[in-house]
Amino acid sequence: MRRREDFQQVFDQGIRVSSRYFTLLVAPKPGAPARLGIVASRKLGDAVHRNRAKRLIREIFRLNQPLPGGVGIDLIVIPRRELLDAQFTALHEDFRTAWRRAAARLPVRNAG
Repeated sequence: MRRREDFQQVFDQGIRVSSRYFTLLVAPKPGAPARLGIVASRKLGDAVHRNRAKRLIREIFRLNQPLPGGVGIDLIVIPRRELLDAQFTALHEDFRTAWRRAAARLPVRNAG
């Protein structure tokens, strides 16, 4: 996701799930591929730290494709400072747990 309108729609209508290392905001978008947006504010640190956090999140998102029940969703990840000191496996597991919690709260779509 790149456009401000896309981010704003997820912030306004999305489901928020917090975990130890980040906050996920998820909004259904039927008929579209899963899209990722990352909000890394200056509270996270300087540009080096923000870019590292974004690289880690993009890799976790890539490794989890396709997300279970994730076709047609917009996902925003807001990293926490603790993410920078965590092991990758801990981040990956934390993301999967948070994603399962968020997916359980998404509205159920009809199969036909």
